[in-house]
Amino acid sequence: MTSMKLSPEHEAYLKKLADPLYYGEQDENGVDLSLIRENLKLTPQERLRKASRISRALREMQQRVKRIS
Repeated sequence: MTSMKLSPEHEAYLKKLADPLYYGEQDENGVDLSLIRENLKLTPQERLRKASRISRALREMQQRVKRIS
């Protein structure tokens, strides 16, 4: 098996991705800009549906945790 020589930019990018504290493209305050961009692609109605699904899933998870506690 042959190994490829990576460019310094590629090596730096892979090192950044391997960092456990790296969470996508962030601004200087640590806000993940990629998540904001993805949400802005949705219509307001789609965002509300998504938030509703997440809220419902969290309530279900809380109820399950209460049952096993």
